Amino acid sequence: MKTIIFLSCIALTSCQADPGNNKNPVEVGTVTWLRDYPPALAKSTKSGKPVFLLFQEVPGCAGCKQFGKDVLSDPNIVKSIEENFVPLLIHNNKPGKDAELLKKYGESAWNYQVVRFLNSEGKDLIPRKDRAWTATELKPRIQEALAKVGKPGIAEKAETKTLPSAKPASGAEK
Repeated sequence: MKTIIFLSCIALTSCQADPGNNKNPVEVGTVTWLRDYPPALAKSTKSGKPVFLLFQEVPGCAGCKQFGKDVLSDPNIVKSIEENFVPLLIHNNKPGKDAELLKKYGESAWNYQVVRFLNSEGKDLIPRKDRAWTATELKPRIQEALAKVGKPGIAEKAETKTLPSAKPASGAEK
């Protein structure tokens, strides 16, 4: 019986957690998040970094999980968030402090993920935009928010692949 309970716990944990990052649910990627609003604003004030506020459903739907896997686990995005922002995660499906913050910002409960960029006073740096759910859509928003506070944007890795030079087949030369 103990073995069954133990294996059940392992199965539940493996369904929730991102295998690459054992502490985060898959919906929130590999970013190291703060979970409390007042300390996030205080850290923003002290560091001069804006707040990257994610409202996310945890546990979430397939779209929320995909956002965590594809966008919030992208190494360039994670690096940009962690180096240039104070990352703050608010569950949009939990009562208490999370629900209070949803109300403060006029966000819906049980909604798809929404990212907001805040100054140290909790005010939006750039207008809220819904449906920025891919890396391609999120990167310009990150850059726009950083530009508002005079910081550089996401450093893109220039990955160029050198193809081997093709040699003509024997007898095919003219």
